[in-house]
Amino acid sequence: MHCWKTINLERQFGFYRVFLLSSIIMMMVFSLIYVPMNLVYSSSFYDNHLLGFVLGLISIYPLHKLIHLLPILPYVNKMRWKWDRKLIILPIVSLRVNRPISKHLYMIALLAPFLFINSLLLAGCIQFPHYSHYFAILLAFHSGVCAIDFIYAKQLMYSPKKALIEENEDGYEILIYQ
Repeated sequence: MHCWKTINLERQFGFYRVFLLSSIIMMMVFSLIYVPMNLVYSSSFYDNHLLGFVLGLISIYPLHKLIHLLPILPYVNKMRWKWDRKLIILPIVSLRVNRPISKHLYMIALLAPFLFINSLLLAGCIQFPHYSHYFAILLAFHSGVCAIDFIYAKQLMYSPKKALIEENEDGYEILIYQ
């Protein structure tokens, strides 16, 4: 096998550019969800259950990481966990698998949190219109968290079909058979 391409977003874009892109995506998603929900459900919004909203906001990131793990559960004993802090208060958890994974399985692992969590939040937005502002904020926040996953997925989309993905300290390597 040889390396077809190495992807390192930290080196390619930098943390602050990715953070800015994530913030822009959050604002866009909130605008695109909240305005139509406000027009469709023109009822009043309730501000009780603020504690539930805060708990939901805090639990988005750990739940996101947990759902990343589900498709690659057979590899969990071959993973390394790394904790890092950015901007003093932002905890960043990195999960690295020590062996190559197929491109398709890796893409499923990348996109699973977006599809699962955002579907639940969108359903909550529709099911509980009086709290749609809470769900819209949670949906926007999670979409911002998923921004880096979409950047990786875009990079992987154009790689060869039978490629394997290997994670290392320098980022991701797309491996192909010679």
